[in-house]
Amino acid sequence: MTQSMPSQQKLKFLDTALYMLAVGLGIRWIAVAAAVGPASLPLWIVALFVFFLPLAVATAELTSRYEGEGGIYLWARDGIGPLAGFICGWLYWISLMPYFAGILYFLGGLTIAAIGGDPKDTLLYISISIAISLLVTAVQVAGLKYGKWPPNIGIIGGWIVVFVIVGMGAVLAAQGRSATDFHHASFVAPLNFNTAILWGTIVFAYGGIETAGMLRNEIEGGMRTIVRAFAIVGAGSLFIYILGTSSFLVILPQSALTRLGGFPDALRIGLAHVGLGRYAPVVIGLFALSMLGALVAWFGVGARLPFAAGIDAFLPPVFARRNPKTGAPVPAILLQSALMIAIVILSQAGSSVAGAYDFLVAMGVLGATIPYLFMFWVHIKSANMPKIAGAWAPFGGQRTTLVLGWLGMVSCIVAIVCSMVPSSSDPHPLAAFLKIVVAAAAMIGVGLLFYWLAARRRKALALAPAE
Repeated sequence: MTQSMPSQQKLKFLDTALYMLAVGLGIRWIAVAAAVGPASLPLWIVALFVFFLPLAVATAELTSRYEGEGGIYLWARDGIGPLAGFICGWLYWISLMPYFAGILYFLGGLTIAAIGGDPKDTLLYISISIAISLLVTAVQVAGLKYGKWPPNIGIIGGWIVVFVIVGMGAVLAAQGRSATDFHHASFVAPLNFNTAILWGTIVFAYGGIETAGMLRNEIEGGMRTIVRAFAIVGAGSLFIYILGTSSFLVILPQSALTRLGGFPDALRIGLAHVGLGRYAPVVIGLFALSMLGALVAWFGVGARLPFAAGIDAFLPPVFARRNPKTGAPVPAILLQSALMIAIVILSQAGSSVAGAYDFLVAMGVLGATIPYLFMFWVHIKSANMPKIAGAWAPFGGQRTTLVLGWLGMVSCIVAIVCSMVPSSSDPHPLAAFLKIVVAAAAMIGVGLLFYWLAARRRKALALAPAE
């Protein structure tokens, strides 16, 4: 079943490109990469070819092959089967909750730093996170006509921040004041926790463009618009991740960079080094705006998954409803908002802020990467399916599909393994590992329970005598 948006609310090319940039680029991840040092730079390049390119090709082929609502859920459902489709969509959707919570923690940290609060005050973190989540919910309930603006404005603010970072790095490097000696640095990543979490993060950072499949009926121009937007995201990714990471390492030494606070610290110190320290609050504010835009963008596409599951009767039919005026799937949005707030609160159980953040990142990476296995498997299968007239296909046809499909599959398997590696600095590494395993098993178990209940409900309806 397909439900389309009113034509006046469809995304045009510029809106689509900005929206894809908002979901497909994660500026904050360059701090995670810089914390590993110059060795992270080759990994960004490798991941572009072994993950982003396969993902872009798979998304373009599958979006043009399968019509309807749901994107990655729809592809797995029609390409493998209903159970695979439901579990794929369920994991993809539920993994967004820790991802949303991670962004909220990040924004909370920036807000606390701006107001001079205590960075260890967990109650303050939770309060700010809930306030932001309610704002995001209100924007999405208003519909895509308004929901597109925070991502559009945010990505513009984010690009300004990136150019500021690259500019600071260039100035300091030209003055011979680089904090990192690139000439004598090792570009081989060590086999440790930081590298493991980095590879999982890099795969996660390059992800997001598959959301085009969830918005295909809301994009004006169809596949032509989508493919052009992918090209922009690919070029933007390479620029931001390589030059951004390099500039961070020019501004601060690797030892001074952290996953949670490295980004704002580098901005403040870098601006002070070039005599522009008074502008630090403005630049950090633009960065926060870009993060908020990414949250709004992902929140919007995420709500399309329970909406699609409602259409297929895997969730109660209330989730298949749109607001007739705005086109927003309001029940799905409200469900997602409630779960996001719950994850923010529960992630604090027995953890520091930094520990909760690492856990949220690990769960977001793990939960989002498993569905890619379903997606690439369908893509590999599609190489032997009958061709569809007018469907998009890569240069090289079947052979290209198979090679890129397997490259994407292997990249995801490695990322999944890496996301489960406990930190060497964790006082209880086994407990940290088990926490991730149990949480992942719980996500899958709850999904199976929902599927079983839905199957029973559908069977009962099928056996009920007609009135």
